Amino acid sequence: MMQKKQKVSLSELAYQQIKDEICRGQISLGDIISENQLAEQLGMSRTPVREALRHLAAEGFVEIKTGIGAYVTPLSSKDMEDLYEIRCLLEVQAIKTSIYRITDEEIDGFEVRFQALYDACERGERTTQGEFSELDWQLHCLFVERCTNKYIKSIVASYDSKLRRCQSMSVEALNNVQESARQHLQILKTLRLRDPDQASQVLKAHLEWSENFLRVSE
Repeated sequence: MMQKKQKVSLSELAYQQIKDEICRGQISLGDIISENQLAEQLGMSRTPVREALRHLAAEGFVEIKTGIGAYVTPLSSKDMEDLYEIRCLLEVQAIKTSIYRITDEEIDGFEVRFQALYDACERGERTTQGEFSELDWQLHCLFVERCTNKYIKSIVASYDSKLRRCQSMSVEALNNVQESARQHLQILKTLRLRDPDQASQVLKAHLEWSENFLRVSE
């Protein structure tokens, strides 16, 4: 009985790890997902990894080809367009109430980090897409987490993984950390002013800018 419980726990651990790497873009389209490599990386046997991949295949994250292995399933252009439409509608609405629930200290923290990335670009230093993508995602999640509409939170939670994957792809496609950092600093400025109308307008413009880069890269 205990052995079965451990097996399920390891499978869930592998599932979450692989899914997270796909959503962050750490496993790219076309990459073969190696059961052996993942099992070694996670410190477990191939069995829970195989179960995790089957779970992810059922959810549409990967495709398993017999005799070859598992591949990341691409998001169609329609999928990305629909996800961005939902994201834009919900975040723009969410920021109108979360703007009063995000503290000045939190704004300070994000400003310091985005400014550091912007300044690094100004100096010609190379910044990693992964580092920026994570910071970008944290801020946008905060808009939803602090809003007062429980249905917005519920809808976003339902599509969290797909939205995260789409966001990661857009960061990779735009390949312009400096301009994106500048836009995020502008969004943070409107948060500090507690101006919901201006904040929603600036956020919408930023999301539409990001979506356009994703379309161009298709």
